[in-house]
Amino acid sequence: MWLLVLLGCVVVLAVFVYGALTAAPRLEPAPGTESLLFFDGVCNLCHGFVNFVANHDDKQHVRFGTIQGHAELMRSKGAGRYAEGGAEALSTLVLIQGDDVFVRSDAALRVAALLPPPAKYLAAFHVLPAPLRDAGYRLVTKYRYKIFGEAESRRLPTERFKSRFIDYEGDEEVAGASWAAAAGGS
Repeated sequence: MWLLVLLGCVVVLAVFVYGALTAAPRLEPAPGTESLLFFDGVCNLCHGFVNFVANHDDKQHVRFGTIQGHAELMRSKGAGRYAEGGAEALSTLVLIQGDDVFVRSDAALRVAALLPPPAKYLAAFHVLPAPLRDAGYRLVTKYRYKIFGEAESRRLPTERFKSRFIDYEGDEEVAGASWAAAAGGS
C-alpha cells in the first residue's frame, strides 16, 4: 500500500516538474504581443496580484488597467462580457494578448509564465484540467471580499509603477482612471 502511495507521489511530482519546465513557454504570447491585465480595482486580492506582477516583471511584459475604468477598451478587444456592466463583470482577471482573451486561472497562469523564475514555475498548474483550476478560482472569487477585504487605499506608487498602467501619460495630473482606482483615488 505504501509503495502505491509513494509511486503516486512520484508521478504527481514528475507531472509538476514537467509542467514547470514546459508550461511557461507554451503559455507565453508571440514576441511583440502586448499583454493587458484588467483587474477589479477595489479587490485587495487583485491589488496584491498586480503588485506581485509589477514587482517581479522586470521586463515589463504586462500593463495594467482596472475593469471599472476600461469597459470600452475591453469591449473593443472582445472582452465586453467581463467589463463593468457585462454579464460576468468583476468576476475574473482578464488578460488580453493580441486578439486573445484569457480569464480566470488561464489569465493568472499566463501572467505567471511571463515572470522570471521562480514565479514563472507557477505556470506548471496549467497541467491541471481547466474546469478544476477554474472551480478553485471561482471559489476564491466568491469569498475574496470577505477574506481580503475591499481597497480603501493603495501603496504610494513610484513613477515606474504608474507607468505600467494602460492610460498613464507620464504626467501625474493627467494619469487616468486605472492609476487613480489602483491608488485608491477616484
